[in-house]
Amino acid sequence: MDFRRIEWLFLVAFIVIDIFLFVAFQRDTTGQTDTTSSKSADSDTTIVKEMHADEISFSSPSKKSGEGYYISTTNNDGIKSELTELSDQTVRYETDGLITSTFKTPVTNVDIKHPDKTLDTVVNNGALILYGTHYLYNAQLSSRNTIVYTQHVTDGQIYSRFGEIRFSMTNDGTVTGYTQGYLANVATLREKTDTISERKALIWLYQYNQIANNTKVIWTQLAYTRYFDLKNSSVYIPTWVIAVKANSGNNAGVLQIKRVNAFTGAILDTNSSVKSVSGATSMSE
Repeated sequence: MDFRRIEWLFLVAFIVIDIFLFVAFQRDTTGQTDTTSSKSADSDTTIVKEMHADEISFSSPSKKSGEGYYISTTNNDGIKSELTELSDQTVRYETDGLITSTFKTPVTNVDIKHPDKTLDTVVNNGALILYGTHYLYNAQLSSRNTIVYTQHVTDGQIYSRFGEIRFSMTNDGTVTGYTQGYLANVATLREKTDTISERKALIWLYQYNQIANNTKVIWTQLAYTRYFDLKNSSVYIPTWVIAVKANSGNNAGVLQIKRVNAFTGAILDTNSSVKSVSGATSMSE
C-alpha cells in the first residue's frame, strides 16, 4: 500500500475542507450584496470602538485583504550530511531536525541595537551557516539575548523555529552559537488564495477573548506558520502573528504571541498550530 499517497490524499482533503468552510463563512458573514457588506463594515467599526473602550491600544489596522499559498516542505535529514562543510564550530544535528552549534571563536563586539550589521556577514558565510542567503534579520522576533533570522519562501517569511536561525548573545554583545531550522524543497500546493485583513484578525482575536482588557498590541505580521505535519513533509499557511502585552494582571509586561489562520480566521493554539494527519506526531512551533 502506498502510504505516502494516502498521506497526500488526507492533506488535499483537509485543504479542500478549509477552503470550503472559509468560503461558506464569508458568505454567511458578509453576504452577497453591497448592503450586507456595508453592515459588516459598520459592525467591524463598532467592535473596534469597543476594543478602544476596553483600553486595548493598537495602530490603525489595515482593512486590505492579502494573498498567500498553502506551501509544502520536505521533512528529511538531508542537511545532516552537509554539516561537514561548516568550520570553526562544534555542530550537531538534533532529533527534531534542528542544527545546534557552538562557535569555537565567538563573534564579539556585536552592536546590541543593530546586531545585523555584524551578523549579516556571518549568516552569508557558507563556511559558518548553511543556506544563510535564504534568511533575513527579523527585529520583531529578536531580543537582547536572542537574535533571530527568518527564512524567506515564495512571497513571505517563516515564523517557526523550523525555518529560523537563532543566535545566542551575551549582554556584552558576544555571540556564542546558534540553532537553525531549514525548510527544504519548498513548493506551493495550489494557486494564491485571499487572506483576511489585519483588522479582521484583531477583531476575531477580541471576539474570542484572546486579547484581555488594558492590553497593547505591539506588532502584527502576516507570515507562514506550520499547519499540517505529515510523516515526510509539512504544510505551512499564511498566519496573522500578533504580539500583545498586557498592562496589568498576571501577565503584565509579558509579550504574548497570538496566531490567526489568515485563510479561515480560526484561532491557532499559541504553543502549536500543527495538526496531526494520518497518525503523524504533532510538533510544536
